[in-house]
Amino acid sequence: MSDFAELVGFIVRNIVDHPDAVVVETHGRARSQTVGIRLDQRDIGRVIGKGGRNIEAIRAVVKAAAVRDHSRVNVEIVTEAADGSATPDGDDGGPRLAQEEAETATDYTSQDSAPEA
Repeated sequence: MSDFAELVGFIVRNIVDHPDAVVVETHGRARSQTVGIRLDQRDIGRVIGKGGRNIEAIRAVVKAAAVRDHSRVNVEIVTEAADGSATPDGDDGGPRLAQEEAETATDYTSQDSAPEA
């Protein structure tokens, strides 16, 4: 296991409620790696954070550590698909989910569209 995987594992295990369920995997070559995080479904929201802040902070810390080694490291949350196969949550993790929620949210900023109390 690489140092980056150990770093990600340490951070994630200290954030989640079920640290025993955290599995960190690495894929890729020496200078370019992808670190995948598998965790309990109940902890995904905690790792992503509000608006994706937590996962972005984890990525920033890992990226800073990777610069010292002249490496590139991507951090992804891996979820189980309906057929049981593992898929990454996307390139940007949490912010994609927050963006989808924002697109479907109702806008109550104007007086005319506010619900009657």
